[in-house]
Amino acid sequence: MNTKDLILEKTLKLILEKGTIDISISEIRNCTGLTTGGIYYHFSDKSDLFEAILQKYIVDYIKIDFDQINLEGSSKERIHDALCYVLHHFINGVEIESIDEKINYRDVVLLLTGTGYADDDTNIMISQTGNDVRTFLSDLVEEGKRQNEISEDFPTKNIVESLYIMYMGIQYFWLLSPDESFDQIFEKSFDMTWHAIECH
Repeated sequence: MNTKDLILEKTLKLILEKGTIDISISEIRNCTGLTTGGIYYHFSDKSDLFEAILQKYIVDYIKIDFDQINLEGSSKERIHDALCYVLHHFINGVEIESIDEKINYRDVVLLLTGTGYADDDTNIMISQTGNDVRTFLSDLVEEGKRQNEISEDFPTKNIVESLYIMYMGIQYFWLLSPDESFDQIFEKSFDMTWHAIECH
């Protein structure tokens, strides 16, 4: 692992251990084993370091590769599996190579979101990801309508927003109550939403 990535990962670990981004350069020196000059060789200041952490552990992590979603079966199964994939994409965690463990994305979000949402790149990526999920769902809903599995009574846009709001509610619930069974809540919420939009 190169020195720059080592600094990013050790600093993130320190932030998570302390529960705050208010850390000193001496603390970063101690956790990385580098000199101040060694740290400033890679980052101009602490703000530059924090922005790099946001980029690597939030902005890059938020991106979704929709080609990785394996969709088969009925429209219900395809939409269900797509939402499950997106939900678990955020919940499964971030690999931290230098400290040989997986850090739950929830911890990263709760500690860095305050800074992250003020960061332009993060704002853009969060907004773009939401739009990408909606577009992906729109295609699935339109296909379901063509196959007479989804009701024509509701505009596709309204159905997609209902599905997206349901998904965001589950993600929010997970952030606030990580010990609860979000999978069970997702299944119940999805079944209720599907019952409202399916062809009867």
